[in-house]
Amino acid sequence: MGKKGIGGTLQSRFRRFFMGKYTALLAALVSILLFPLIIFCGVKSGGIDLSGIYDLLIRIVLICTLLYSLKTHKLFLMQAALVGLIFCMLCVQSQLALGLMENQDSEIYITMGLQGFVFLACERMLLFIQSFFCVSHFIIHSSKKQKTIRVSLNQVALLFLLGILIVQLCIAHTLSFEWSYILYLWTLHLDELFIFILIACAELILMIDQEEYIGGKSNG
Repeated sequence: MGKKGIGGTLQSRFRRFFMGKYTALLAALVSILLFPLIIFCGVKSGGIDLSGIYDLLIRIVLICTLLYSLKTHKLFLMQAALVGLIFCMLCVQSQLALGLMENQDSEIYITMGLQGFVFLACERMLLFIQSFFCVSHFIIHSSKKQKTIRVSLNQVALLFLLGILIVQLCIAHTLSFEWSYILYLWTLHLDELFIFILIACAELILMIDQEEYIGGKSNG
């Protein structure tokens, strides 16, 4: 199988998973159900304050709006909810990577060994990828013509982001913090994982719609 065949197979698998009948619904339900746990663990560990709780409430509204727009195929509402949710996730990650963890001495993570260093590095990497994904989203959906390479980069960025979140979930329990704080980090990243699966579902539908629109104009 050539490079084109391998790329086509990966893209078809990407589409099948994120276009699944229940993928978006399950991702939305799990992410919302995790919010009480995030708040409980965050308050107990001191990792979350009122602004963080308010942010979670905004996320619930945006998730419900995005899920509704996916089910009713209201593309303008989907785009609005998607942009809001992407910015919301970016703000949360920046607060975590550049705020909460910046206030903790980096040596704390380094003295934990390899897992502490990797966890800290992955948090910064998550911020970078989310920033790239945010900029890429606007470039793709504001351009008059859809560029295949831009869409592919966005899909790769999403998959890479999901992969790093899984790594963080595997590492979090090995960190030498109090269990309440570890559970806060774990539930927070698990929630982010499902939210970005939901975002990927919406991104794919918007991409397909734009492809159909451009194809219809070229045929017309």
